[in-house]
Formats: sequence, structure tokens, C-alpha cells
Amino acid sequence: MPSLPASYAECMSRDKVPLLLLISVFLVVLAVAASHGGAPENADTTWTFAVSGDSRNCGDFVMPAIAARVKAENDAFYWHLGDFRRMSSEDEDMIAMGTPGVPMSKAEYQQRAWDDFLTHQIAAFGSVPVFLGRGNHETVAPMTRDGYTAKFSVLLDRPEIAGQRKADGTDGAPLGPWYHWVHNGVDFITLDNATHEEFTSAQLHWLRSVLDRDLDPRSSVRTIIAGMHEALPHSTGAEHAMDDWDLGVRTGELVYRWMYDAQAAGKHVYIIASHSHYYSPNVFNTGYWKEHTSKVVPGWIVGTAGAHRYKLPIQADRASTTNVYGFLRGTVHPDGAIDFNFVELNEADLEKAKWGEAPDAAIHECFVGNHD
Repeated sequence: MPSLPASYAECMSRDKVPLLLLISVFLVVLAVAASHGGAPENADTTWTFAVSGDSRNCGDFVMPAIAARVKAENDAFYWHLGDFRRMSSEDEDMIAMGTPGVPMSKAEYQQRAWDDFLTHQIAAFGSVPVFLGRGNHETVAPMTRDGYTAKFSVLLDRPEIAGQRKADGTDGAPLGPWYHWVHNGVDFITLDNATHEEFTSAQLHWLRSVLDRDLDPRSSVRTIIAGMHEALPHSTGAEHAMDDWDLGVRTGELVYRWMYDAQAAGKHVYIIASHSHYYSPNVFNTGYWKEHTSKVVPGWIVGTAGAHRYKLPIQADRASTTNVYGFLRGTVHPDGAIDFNFVELNEADLEKAKWGEAPDAAIHECFVGNHD
């Protein structure tokens, strides 16, 4: 295993088989097909992908609309950065689509919630690849990391991820919430900071080995993107991020510095998180990181896939916005540079993409309400 910098020393279900088999069919089709829609076959073209997180509360209404836009624009894939269902109490969309006058118990809701996510959110993407990150609401008791891995094993073992593990020589390692895959010279790294035990030494060792391969002079990787649920420390969203616990601050600072070093070495580097329910760019353009580094790493918070929407922090970039739903679209250019723009959805988008059992009144309430 590659040696780590000295700074590292300072840090420190249920399974529904029929539904997963259905998803497996989609994955087999993807593995056989040459490409999806407009997805490129080489790195000499411009191509796009979509990313956002936090689809609890009203995600059963918002995620189908995201899927419709992703499919219409031939985005290569959608990357979900966590918080699929609220878990602590029933989501408004599930209540609206349930049987009137027949409430669910908390235990029944928690038993059904992840299946609802697969049925009313992920299924909307059809054959479009979807990659998952784990959020803190995926850890609400009785949910566990092992339960998460078992429930979403098909998605965590997508052909792209399995192929990358084989290329890395780690195909014997157990599935887990952190992984990466390289697509046309871009390394997409999914990190797990859903609990206050993260970043663990195991995850940091793994990340360091991934970055070392990317930085090898023989590597074809031109671009590195780290996606995670909670933003790394000292961002403009620090009031609701890894700043909330001591280990998060120490290990999060280390990960940011590793990303900064990769940028200084000539790679295009980007960091994306969700957790806070608004859209905000330039999140590391803060006094702390401007003081400690010469050029901040570009970063975004995009928790806009259906969750109860928050007020913006006072230090947020002027281009930030809240009380919106949507996703971040990345446009990857042949040199590896990526342009990002926020794709906002309107109420008509939600109504057009809705499931048959979704009441218009509930969609309207989620659109005009569901915020601080």
C-alpha cells in the first residue's frame, strides 16, 4: 500500500429480490450495450453528467422530473449524494401516495422506505446509470451500513464499479459505500462521511491509493471529482457539514489538501456535496482556504432533489439559491475541464413526470411549501 503523507498521522435488510432483479436486468443491458444514449465512447468528445442529493420528503415527485431531464439531454449518468428517505418519520410524498385514512406505523414506514426510493425514484431513470452515495439519513436506526450495502448491492456493484475494482486489483474487497470509477479520463470518487466515524483510516488509505494512481505519470486520468454527502470543512456551508465533529474537521481538512495537491499537480479537480438543502457554488472560496492555499478547489453544495429546503447561510456565494429543486449538470470538455450549471425544475416539470398515483395537490404543496 502506498505510504501516506506525514499529515495523515495527525488525523485520526432487508432485501427485496424481485425489485433488485429488475434493476439487474437494466444493468446487464448496460454492460452489453456500447454506450447509453449520447454518452461518449472516447475522451475526444464533449459529454455531460448530472448530480445532486437529498431526495427525502418530496423526492418521489422531484426525482422523476430530474430523470426526465437527464434522459432528454442524454446525460451519461446521474450521481445521487445521499439522503434517499427521511427515515426518522414518514416522508410527505409517501403519505400523499398512500391509502387515505390508513397511516403507517413508524416500523412499517422504515421497512418500506428504501423500497419506495427504488420504486419511485431510481426506477424513473430506466436504463440510465445511477450511482449512489450514503447520507446521514441512511444511518437512522434501525438502518445500518451493512443493511445499506445489502439493499443497494446491485447499484454498488454496477459494471463500471466492478470493472474499476478489478482494474485497481481490489476486486476481492467487500462492497461498501465508498468507491470510484473512471469514465473518459474523469475519476469519479464517491466518499462516505455519513457518520461521525468518518473519515476512517481505512477510507483514507483507500482514497490515498486512488489519488496516487491518478497522479502517476502514466495515468490517463485528467480530472478528479470527489462527491460526498457532507461538505468538507471550512466551506460557506460550514454550519451543516464536516465541521460538526472533531474527526470530521481533521480528516476533512486532510482530504481537501489532497484534492488541492492534485489540482496543483495539474489535474482538473472538483468537489461536490449535498446535505444542505439549497444550491451553492464556490463553497470553498472562504477566508480559511484562501489563507491556507493559493488557489481554492472549485466546490458546490447541491441538496436540491426533494428535501425540506433551508435558508441560505449569510456567507453563501451570490449565485446561490434556495427554495428550488433541480440538479447540477457537468459538461466535460476534451481537455478534462468541466463547466457546471444548475438545472432548475418548475412545477410543470414535476407534474409532467409524476407517477400515476401522485396527487396534483401534493405536488403543488411540495413545490410551494417544503421549506423553512
